Amino acid sequence: MPLWPGMIPPPRPQRWHADRARRPWLVATVALAGSMATVAVVLAYSAQAGAPRQSATYADPVLGGGPGCQPTRNDQLVRGNGSGSTASGPDVILAFQYAYYVARSGADARAVTAPDAAVPPVEVISAGIRSVPAGTQHCVMITPMADGRFDVVITEVRPDAAVRTYRQFVTVTTGAGAVSIAKIAPPT
Repeated sequence: MPLWPGMIPPPRPQRWHADRARRPWLVATVALAGSMATVAVVLAYSAQAGAPRQSATYADPVLGGGPGCQPTRNDQLVRGNGSGSTASGPDVILAFQYAYYVARSGADARAVTAPDAAVPPVEVISAGIRSVPAGTQHCVMITPMADGRFDVVITEVRPDAAVRTYRQFVTVTTGAGAVSIAKIAPPT
């Protein structure tokens, strides 16, 4: 430590740090790249959501499938949007949803339920169908539950690209060689 002014060493010249000069450019470049990536993702999603939906014929009309609804059938999951049948619990659930979204018929939907089913009458089902725009795409995901019911998740994509999801617990019954729906209830 100097004791008088003559002992104070001359000030060192300040070094110019290249890192400091590059730092604003680096921050700006990273911000620009992030913004461009965000715009690209938004544009890609918008283009995909606005693209016309294609329908196609699939090998398994009972199960169906298509873009956004990969057909799947195994012990733990059935997924599809096909015409269904009365051969099994998952198939009769598919048949009900097909009647609702594709055939748009309350009578066809009620036809795959038991006569005494805890399901609304044809008029109420038909009113529900009318509340859904024609052309709405749907995908049904069916998972068996331990108590014999099915956990059903219906995802619908409306013509304006609005996506809605509904969940139901469905009970089925077997009689006269066919499976039918006995009850559709909210999850409990």
